[in-house]
Amino acid sequence: MINYVAYRKFVTLKSGKRVMFRFLNEQDREGLIQLFQEAPEEDTRFLKQDVKDRKLVNFWVDHINYRKVLPLVAVDLETNELIADATLHRGKHAAKHIGEVRIFVSRSFRNLGLGSMMLDEIIHLAFQENLLLLKAEVLAEHKKVIKAFRTKGFEIKAHLDDYFIRKDGVAHDVVLMMRHVQKRDEAEF
Repeated sequence: MINYVAYRKFVTLKSGKRVMFRFLNEQDREGLIQLFQEAPEEDTRFLKQDVKDRKLVNFWVDHINYRKVLPLVAVDLETNELIADATLHRGKHAAKHIGEVRIFVSRSFRNLGLGSMMLDEIIHLAFQENLLLLKAEVLAEHKKVIKAFRTKGFEIKAHLDDYFIRKDGVAHDVVLMMRHVQKRDEAEF
């Protein structure tokens, strides 16, 4: 079992910058709000929830439950600012063996390997949490993201026409990607 409070992992980005991974806590409220408020609209409009809504972010921080959602954050060690957020949403009931992956990386830290490193860590954490499968929903037009997930063992399982609708009413196709974390007989339920 993971010690959620003590967990830390240190990584080095392609730029040489050192970053720490840890789980979101109540002291991160303003940092998480800032991460999303500073993001351009074009970076947040394809997310499942309105991360620019301070009330929503406050709700997340007020209701942290690592058994439901495992929120991994990346912290710039020079500035102590949150620069990325990756969440593992655990399924319920008949889907309790599945985790959904969502990743958001600040624009200034993209193309440095951070998203890939966070995905690797989410896969590792899913294994430790005894999940069998991981899923990700990616806009079909985001070819680089699809390729990145494929390099981590995810496969396209379905193409969903007009599955995601932005606030402005524009619909986008989504690909459902899945990856085995461990074999069924290795899991403990």
